[in-house]
Amino acid sequence: MIVAYIRTYSNNQQAESQKNAIEQFARNKKIEIDKWIKDTRNTPRNKSKIEELIKGMQDGDILIVADITRLSRKLTEIMHLILLSIEKKVTIYSIKEGYAFENNLDSKTLAFTFGLVSEIESKLISARTKEALILSKKNGTKLGRPQGSPKMEYLLSQKKQIEKELRDENTTYAELAEYYQVSLSGFKRFVKENLPEISSKRKKK
Repeated sequence: MIVAYIRTYSNNQQAESQKNAIEQFARNKKIEIDKWIKDTRNTPRNKSKIEELIKGMQDGDILIVADITRLSRKLTEIMHLILLSIEKKVTIYSIKEGYAFENNLDSKTLAFTFGLVSEIESKLISARTKEALILSKKNGTKLGRPQGSPKMEYLLSQKKQIEKELRDENTTYAELAEYYQVSLSGFKRFVKENLPEISSKRKKK
């Protein structure tokens, strides 16, 4: 069975773009899609949906995604799903990056690398956060955020990832604000204050 998986939030154009990429890939590979799965929101329930999908697939089945971030926006979850598919002997094709995760040494090595990068990234974020808190204390800055304000500390820790996501023209502020569980106005303010170049480019469009 060959399954095409599309994950989007509220952007129909983005879903159509993924669908077109998968259809083109299937034509090039001369394969036929047996089933289309579409997730429209990133909730805990939907996070388990892709996992349950892979668990229900059989040896030799294929799962196709437009790019690897459609599995999840968290590297640890992506690694978990890749390793699960390898264990189930299910092949994952990620079109944008040109990855083919199969039950072989190369795929296992790549999945391990993802996991290592995720662990290092987590430790670096933790170290930067601790250093920032120590510096703030030394400077006499009052720690904590005012009640009702956006989760700026968390957004700052995800700044590089947010910047990558915003460079995707099909990704909207609303989608990212929903994903990071902050208000839309708070997210826009964060981008304006911390990613002024991107904020300026978005306004021109």
